[in-house]
Amino acid sequence: MQYGMFLQSSHPPGKPLSDSIDQDLEVIEWCDQLGYEEAWVGEHLTAAWEPIPACDLVLARAMERTERIKLCAGAYVLPLYHPAELAMRIAQMDNMLQDRFICGIAAGGTPTDMPLIDVDPQSGRNRDMMRESLEIMVKLWTEHVGPEFRYEGEFWTVNNPNPIWAVGPHIKPWHEPHPPLAMAGLSPNSDTIRYAGEHGYIPLSLTFNAMYLKSHWQSMEEGAASAGRTADRKDWRVVRDVVIAETDAEAKQWVRDSLMAEHWNVMNFPMLRAFNWVQYLKPDPSFPDEDVDVDYLIDHLWMVGSVETVTRRLVECYEELGGFGTLIVNKYDHGDTPEFYRRSLEMLVTEVGPAFEKAIAAG
Repeated sequence: MQYGMFLQSSHPPGKPLSDSIDQDLEVIEWCDQLGYEEAWVGEHLTAAWEPIPACDLVLARAMERTERIKLCAGAYVLPLYHPAELAMRIAQMDNMLQDRFICGIAAGGTPTDMPLIDVDPQSGRNRDMMRESLEIMVKLWTEHVGPEFRYEGEFWTVNNPNPIWAVGPHIKPWHEPHPPLAMAGLSPNSDTIRYAGEHGYIPLSLTFNAMYLKSHWQSMEEGAASAGRTADRKDWRVVRDVVIAETDAEAKQWVRDSLMAEHWNVMNFPMLRAFNWVQYLKPDPSFPDEDVDVDYLIDHLWMVGSVETVTRRLVECYEELGGFGTLIVNKYDHGDTPEFYRRSLEMLVTEVGPAFEKAIAAG
């Protein structure tokens, strides 16, 4: 099992954006020091609780403050960009980070981001735009420095020019043929994850129940099989909410009093209830939706507690899903308790990790 961090990035509205980014950079530094393999930074244009609109600007700063951790776009929302501009931007990032870069892409699920560019988020058009954008970007990464061509799509037209005097196409990615690509799936039985399986991309699944997560791996395998591929569970990144303390009581109390709980109460619960998604938070489908709250998630979905409790829950999750390669910890603003939060991250890799490996080896 490898470990990573997903910086959504969660911060309370009204907190200065510079302070939020500084905290995220510090947490990425901690993860680098503690032996985490990856740090994924998200981006949204209109989410006050997840306020970063340009993930790669944060990655560029983190590059100078870390030594070994992979820095990952988590993810570029493709409908928000012209694919030619974004292809060159990603190629530059790939050259800057080299083997420390993973490029995550997504169709976008924030209900207020898509209307900003006049796209109905319920229409599925954003997913069609994502696929066309990615097709254009792959073509540019592999054919940009080459012959002139014209791409006419449903959403974008791209003209790859011949050189004129001393100007013309020159940028290639550092990776051949392009950086490793990951796709974040949102919906159950995700078409995006199926697409990742078809093309051999890394699947990234969000923090919902086992039924939801199993549907993602089924989609991944179906997509891979349709293209004559075999999906490898070691590539699967699974995002979970993890808080560890010396005792169960201490960990639970921190969550109840934290900005993590406030994020769920103010943003996540109202949005999930509006879309009838609370069902994907419940291991027991018969439990009433209206009774699902932070305490319920602490006791039934999240990995919150002592080293022993979190180890047991991680083993249960791993075995119920049939295995996965990387546990990605969902990061929340730690407020004025950085020491507690860093210690929680440390205990995951130094105490839970070895206990988990021992338990899996013992069968």
